[in-house]
Amino acid sequence: PFTVEDKLGVQLLQNSEDPPTSEVNLLNSQYDGDRARFAFSYSWWSAFNYKKKLKGDEMAVADDMKMMTQPMVYESVGQRIKGDLMAGNAVVMFAYGLSGSGKTFTVFGPDAIDSPDAWFKHSEPHQLWGILPNMAYELFRDKKEDWKISMKYFQNVVDIVRDLMSPQAKECHYKDGMKKDDDGFMDIGWCQSKVLHTWDDFRKEFMTANSRKAISPTQFNHQSTRGHCIMTLDVEKPADDDPSRKLRGRLYVCDLAGTEPAGDIFYANYKCEADDAGNKEYTCVGPHPDQSKTKELQDQGKKINLSLSEMAQFFMKMAEAVTKKTLKPGSTIPGCNSFFLCKYLKDTLLQAKTYLFCAIRPEVTYHKYTFATLGFAKNASVIKVQPKKATTAGSPAERKLMQELETLKAAMADMRKQNADLEARAGGGDPAAIAELQKKNEELKAKMAEAEAEAAG
Repeated sequence: PFTVEDKLGVQLLQNSEDPPTSEVNLLNSQYDGDRARFAFSYSWWSAFNYKKKLKGDEMAVADDMKMMTQPMVYESVGQRIKGDLMAGNAVVMFAYGLSGSGKTFTVFGPDAIDSPDAWFKHSEPHQLWGILPNMAYELFRDKKEDWKISMKYFQNVVDIVRDLMSPQAKECHYKDGMKKDDDGFMDIGWCQSKVLHTWDDFRKEFMTANSRKAISPTQFNHQSTRGHCIMTLDVEKPADDDPSRKLRGRLYVCDLAGTEPAGDIFYANYKCEADDAGNKEYTCVGPHPDQSKTKELQDQGKKINLSLSEMAQFFMKMAEAVTKKTLKPGSTIPGCNSFFLCKYLKDTLLQAKTYLFCAIRPEVTYHKYTFATLGFAKNASVIKVQPKKATTAGSPAERKLMQELETLKAAMADMRKQNADLEARAGGGDPAAIAELQKKNEELKAKMAEAEAEAAG
């Protein structure tokens, strides 16, 4: 969004949808020529507040750019991400950019616990939902009895990992319990995993976990997340073409800390103003008088900067290997494991479908950050890897259970038909026979509930 009064700093053009091609051009910039133009698959304009804040002569340029809404963004890429997950792939969604640029909003939508528009406070689709809530809503809507969906959610702050699913927000050193699972994807064993049965389970668990995040007000964002937040969503389901074989897809949603240099950050005071419709606008009024608060944020920021720099180096090495055609399936990238972010994600990124969402600020004031973000995205955009599917044959016990479940379903359907036939007879049929059928019906219901619970884990 436009948050300060300034000239227009970017022009975003979606040149075609199939195949998707777009460009970002820097305006009113010290950069010129090819250095001011960046080509991507998608470039979305969503600076909704520009009419109030934009200064200079580019109002017509801003008006000509197509204003993208959250449903339009989901329509563009969300279904593809969902399809990759359901096919048993590891899928990584990266949200990268300056604090306050819209990273979290793109992926989640509003997520502040005190906001009435927070996505998890709405049980039905909402116009401000980001990619994840839209996708998860459809996922749980389509969920079958023999699917298992589970979730982890944690935050990396400096050298620790905070388990946001833990009631006590348990913290450990980031290296503790970090190891690869049976499919070769990195996991943190001590972080809690919860099985989710319904859409309401998911949004309620997320709302509770999200309230445990470490956040602080900086001049870039009144609720800046102080570290990298990662949520994993595991989906285990029978393969459509072979129910005896299970597909395990895993979605990594990585909402990274802001990319601003640590030395630029200060702990900020804000004023909040609400319009007639109740919409709130937060305006930074300057640094907090307690300088120790700023120092703490800057110390955190140094580690955040180093971890993001290491991730940028990793993407550069991947891009170089792809360009030279030396990146082979099962290979790795040496180094790049000094900080949590790369250590946790680098081997997964080498065998996952990765979607990178880079958010930029539209004002000229932020050009140096915009240029760095677009450079990172440009390096990452050339990377193409073959994803590894996580599949396994069902165990004999699991196959037997699934057969029993199918048998119970057939018996239940037959029982309903017998009930309907008896009730349709004149006089309601034999009361003793009806009572016996109703008893068997209740027994079958109980058996089915037990079988479904066991199948779901």
